[in-house]
Amino acid sequence: MADRTTPKIYERRPSAGRDAFPIANTVTLAPGTLVGLAAGYANHWDNGAATVFVGIAIAGDNIATAATSDQSTWLGDTSLTPDPEVHVDTSGTTLMHLASVAGTPTQAKVGDLIFATSSDPEDITLTSTTSHPIGWMVRFRSATDVDVRLFTASEALAQLTA
Repeated sequence: MADRTTPKIYERRPSAGRDAFPIANTVTLAPGTLVGLAAGYANHWDNGAATVFVGIAIAGDNIATAATSDQSTWLGDTSLTPDPEVHVDTSGTTLMHLASVAGTPTQAKVGDLIFATSSDPEDITLTSTTSHPIGWMVRFRSATDVDVRLFTASEALAQLTA
């Protein structure tokens, strides 16, 4: 393929920090779930080798009411057209006032990577157990009150190749 030498304007959109992904078949997601993409479908973050961390679930398509909702759970059903989707905050948001970060948070650990082996933010840890990082500790108030900034998908992918 040759270098472009003629004008062409591509359709585009700004990165708004919110994206929707089809939910894997029979998978139930809920608000506050850490989300990964596996084979192009949203699923629970499980630190799988073929899973890319994308963010935290904030809304989704409710099959029962055929409406977008931010107050329920959302079930993937790939037999439907279109597939039900989960809306994910992909902005690299900060989760504030977390009380259960494992790995003994201290002021000296601000800036350290954060890991998770499940989709529950209550399971995040400062201790790497062959997990892929999903963010970093951005603020320490006490051992039971810390803020964690999640990675964007691009930042998560960059960590895999670092």
